[in-house]
Amino acid sequence: MTTNNYLIYGAGGHAKVLKDLIEKTNLEVYAFFDDSNQISEIKGIEVRPYDASFAPGKLLVLGIGNSRVRKLLFEKVKHGYSILVHPDAVVASDAIIEEGTVVLAGAVIQSGARIGKHVIINANVTIDHDAVVGDFVTTYPGVYVGAEVVIGEGAVINPNSVIMRFSEVPSYYEVGPTEVVDGKL
Repeated sequence: MTTNNYLIYGAGGHAKVLKDLIEKTNLEVYAFFDDSNQISEIKGIEVRPYDASFAPGKLLVLGIGNSRVRKLLFEKVKHGYSILVHPDAVVASDAIIEEGTVVLAGAVIQSGARIGKHVIINANVTIDHDAVVGDFVTTYPGVYVGAEVVIGEGAVINPNSVIMRFSEVPSYYEVGPTEVVDGKL
């Protein structure tokens, strides 16, 4: 399915970053979904509660930073998903990136890396060769993920953390800011 317009589920800071990314790829945001009813528009674009019958042919991206909430929304949403890669990111030709994932400016994903569904690879994050990043993982700016690392589903890797090569991060574990992980947690 191809589309020139995207739907974003969320109306906070991460959703605004995704709007900017979409516009930098010469595409447009058609509408935002947010169930709180606190915001009615973002820069002239409608914000509405999620409705599976609204714009059924449009692709959607989850603009929610929280890993657990992204997973809950994934189970609710009936739209198809997009993969978004910022034009200033560098992704190896053999890296695998699954649906719903976003790769932001300055990110580097090296050869053989596998990135799961609905992952946030934030600004200036490096994912080294042959690393595996599970579904719904959130990385914050400045993270380094070493070669052959395995990060479990829903883990949160806070800013400027380093996951040394061959290390493992369990599902839904939160690595602290500037923490260095060396081994299996």
